[in-house]
Amino acid sequence: MHILVNGMPLTGLLTGIGRYVRSLYSCLEAEPTVRVDYSLGRRTVPVMPARNSAGSSLLRKRPQGWQPPSSALCAYRIAHWLWCERCLRRDIANGGGYRLYHETGFFPPDIGGSLPVVQTVYDLSLRRYAHTHPRDRVCYYEFFIKRRLRHATHLLAISEYVRQEILDEFKLPLEMVTTVPLAPDPRFSPRPEAQVAAVLDRLGVPSPYILFAGTLEPRKNLKLLIDALPLMRHDIPLVLAGWSGWGDKAWLERLDEAGLARRVILSGYVDDEELTCLYSGATALVYPSLYEGFGLPVLEAMACGCPVVCSRTSCLPETAGEAALLVDPHDPEELAGILDRLVESETVRQSLREQGLARAALFTWEKTARQTLAVFQRVCDGR
Repeated sequence: MHILVNGMPLTGLLTGIGRYVRSLYSCLEAEPTVRVDYSLGRRTVPVMPARNSAGSSLLRKRPQGWQPPSSALCAYRIAHWLWCERCLRRDIANGGGYRLYHETGFFPPDIGGSLPVVQTVYDLSLRRYAHTHPRDRVCYYEFFIKRRLRHATHLLAISEYVRQEILDEFKLPLEMVTTVPLAPDPRFSPRPEAQVAAVLDRLGVPSPYILFAGTLEPRKNLKLLIDALPLMRHDIPLVLAGWSGWGDKAWLERLDEAGLARRVILSGYVDDEELTCLYSGATALVYPSLYEGFGLPVLEAMACGCPVVCSRTSCLPETAGEAALLVDPHDPEELAGILDRLVESETVRQSLREQGLARAALFTWEKTARQTLAVFQRVCDGR
């Protein structure tokens, strides 16, 4: 099967969507019956693109609060996508032999009906939690989603929670949406103490500590964490690992107001090896997000033997199963009590480590790739 996939998420920071595309297609490329080309906008290439370190650097160095006017940025996004669609139609016409196009961005493209289109849907936060996203991104999404959804042959949802949301929101036939869950990268595994200590020393992180991993954006609900810290009996530091993202950073002001600035360490974006060591050394990963489509950091932490505390909202109970402690994302007192319990009890931590390792082992990218390929084949056979 010759697949054309949107490879543009591979060229920036390795965050959620980029990690999905890279992990999935690393497995699919190993299948002897599969050939993959990657659409990068202006051109299509036959090999998986390397990460764009220059693009990553720009994202990491962007001044806090910098943002072009929303209307101008939205217009640019729309124009750029229309141009990408034109390039796609050209490359499909010239490429020959493609059986299927896989869209890994926000919505299906208009490629003129020349190929079946499978769209991966990560979540509906741009509709359900629009206020937590940049206005230009919401405008861009709303402009295209209803215009382009009709071009999708099939949708992949990354959790059953998201599948049900898609069916409810867009009133689609049940058979048009299939759930195929994600998985932690195999490199996420427990690290030796000496290796963890070296990374903590390099990042300036004291031990013990609690950890948050992810983009520092409004939907991640960092305010709950900041409000819970002063309610704890233990003065354990918090490490926030992730790029600065977008949106209101009122929680940063709260740090100063509550006298917590020295207790919270902002590591910035960390690479996978650093993140693996942070997971391995943490007293717990705390993931208080208001809304997720899958919550991959939950499984990554579990795969490293890190106890997990996460919200009992959206897909997170589905992802975590019985292997995490669940918390109300609006109750800082409950979170503070749970964190104190984890700090005080090695028995609780060890139980969560064991349950988490077993839970994470149920999810592999090889399994995700097989399930995805089965959907691709079914879609092609149905044409």
